Amino acid sequence: MTNIKKRYLIILQIFSIALILSNCSSVNEKDDLQQLSDSQIYSKGLTSIEKGDFKKAISEFDEVFLNYPFSSLATKSEIMSAYSLFENNELNKAIIKLRKFIEMNPKGELTQYAHYLIAMCYYVQVSSEGRDPGLSIKALNSFKLINSKYPNSKYAKDSRLKIQFLKNSLAKNELNIGKFYLKKGAPASSINRFKFVLQNYQNTSVVPETLFRLSEALLMIGLKDEAIKSSALLDYNYPNNDWTKLSKKLFQKKYELDLNEDNKLSIINYLKDFFE
Repeated sequence: MTNIKKRYLIILQIFSIALILSNCSSVNEKDDLQQLSDSQIYSKGLTSIEKGDFKKAISEFDEVFLNYPFSSLATKSEIMSAYSLFENNELNKAIIKLRKFIEMNPKGELTQYAHYLIAMCYYVQVSSEGRDPGLSIKALNSFKLINSKYPNSKYAKDSRLKIQFLKNSLAKNELNIGKFYLKKGAPASSINRFKFVLQNYQNTSVVPETLFRLSEALLMIGLKDEAIKSSALLDYNYPNNDWTKLSKKLFQKKYELDLNEDNKLSIINYLKDFFE
């Protein structure tokens, strides 16, 4: 047998021994847990969380539920297991566990938290994976559910903040797609994107630029009067905005419209007049 083969054989033997020892350790730990009360296992789970050992915490909280399903700590253990999955970045598993929990426990403060944790599972993926609008929409809808179903809960305020952030993110994504079409010489396609932003994300930070880009696109297809309306709308709603200044330069004059108290120009009225 060559030295290289001997070396690989030794490495394989060492690996096999380590694997056996690891399995024995896992079995021993599980046996040890079965000797403990529900509160003792639950406490071990909390200690594991404090140490940042979320994988171990998952196992410990699951053990509470499996061995003591009728304990007062069983439902708490399910939530804590889901939380540990969340912290361990096992997000899909956490969502599945939380949905099952909500199905079995449709009411209560823990259920409110379960809804919030589902929303957070989607939200952290939006932050880490970047520009997937599907995840943003799932996160947005989850936070909206909390805001509508539990408006006075401890999770409502943070949900509202994240709703606004996600709306801004989705609006910016639509705006960027519209700008891409505009740059490629497809103003008709860009108008549809800008229209979508104005109809669905009216209170977001990208509305001024969207109105400006809409004016550009309308000019490109020869709809000068509608482009003027869009520019005037931008001027009326955002008089000191930088995009308003650019819009005035684009048209080289300020357009006067009848904006008395009985006939204020609004984004809603503009959309009804032009798009519907």
